[in-house]
Amino acid sequence: MATSNLRLIRPKKLKQGDLVGVVAPAGPVDPVHLETGLGVIRGMGFQPVLGRFVNDHKDFLAGEDADRADDLMVMFQNPEIKAIFCARGGYGVNRVLPLLDSKIIRKNPKVVVGSSDITLLLIYLLQKCGLVAFHGPMVSGSFGCKPMKISKTQFRKVLTGVKEGGQLEAPQARVLQAGTAQGKLVGGCLTLLCRSLKTPYEIQTRDGILLIEDVNEPAYRIDGMLWQLKAAGKFRGVKGIVFGEMVNCRFSDGQKGRLEDLFRGIVPNRTIPVLTECPVGHGNEMWTLPLGVEATLDTDSKSLRLKNNGVA
Repeated sequence: MATSNLRLIRPKKLKQGDLVGVVAPAGPVDPVHLETGLGVIRGMGFQPVLGRFVNDHKDFLAGEDADRADDLMVMFQNPEIKAIFCARGGYGVNRVLPLLDSKIIRKNPKVVVGSSDITLLLIYLLQKCGLVAFHGPMVSGSFGCKPMKISKTQFRKVLTGVKEGGQLEAPQARVLQAGTAQGKLVGGCLTLLCRSLKTPYEIQTRDGILLIEDVNEPAYRIDGMLWQLKAAGKFRGVKGIVFGEMVNCRFSDGQKGRLEDLFRGIVPNRTIPVLTECPVGHGNEMWTLPLGVEATLDTDSKSLRLKNNGVA
């Protein structure tokens, strides 16, 4: 899968007592949820350090674009900070990306975790910086408002390099198409995958295992976005597809369709494995997945097996 010509960098694994930066590159943060989430991070043995502007609020954004970008760059350049955890999604990462410095980021690689609107930042890190980026729970938007008992354990295992963290099974998942495939993990929130198109950060999917999830979208919008990706060629050459739980994405009253039927309509190859309803995205549990890392998708065991955890 050609994400870039850069050699892929795996950031250093975390260890007990490490300082981890907490930033808000997108929407404003709920202070109660943030404090709860910070407690979870401390309980894992990490020491969170808040970005200077993490509590800012400007309309639908967590402060000015330049300040949100500055928080990210300061965390990358601070050698004492070993990872960067995003507080929440929302909206606004697209406004921050042009203000980041990919050369500085590549010289200072570290773990970065986020999801939802942060999908665009993860794509940027992978494709423009050649850095493994982690699609996973956020401090306020995930750990701060949901128990996520299983996710907490897997999150820590992946980021600290414990092998078991990369052996993932989803018994509740449904098999849309059976099979086994290997490919590098790519993808994220469907809305943001579409928003990447025709930008310098357009998602590259060929030869990948494509992750797709979203939340609170009516079925017709899910269908429209999937067909937009299809028209853009983003299902061409994929090795497998993993759909998340698509929380609160449903047909309107009086409509009897199923999301699975929409999914079938866009799968280009009837032989590639496809799982649905996996813990990827906005559900009560959420896998932490290193984008850019080789993985094996097996529908018989309803599992993803990572070649490595994405850390060195």
